[in-house]
Amino acid sequence: MVRSRAALTTTAVTAVAELLGVDATAVCTDAPFSALGLNSTQLARLTARLEDATGVEVSLTAIYDYPDIDRLVEYLAMR
Repeated sequence: MVRSRAALTTTAVTAVAELLGVDATAVCTDAPFSALGLNSTQLARLTARLEDATGVEVSLTAIYDYPDIDRLVEYLAMR
């Protein structure tokens, strides 16, 4: 299971890039998920991918409470 901040960031960036169909280098970790162009269906898929990678439940509420990759990674790293 992924748990270090660096690994969590890489996992989240990769997942967001795949959901958006863009290169991972185009994903800004401090941009809000909405600004990246993720819709509610994609956000639900993101939570599922992160849960699979980390073994930690990631609710949709967490996505809204921690609305960018940097903040979400901090939250996940503490769980």
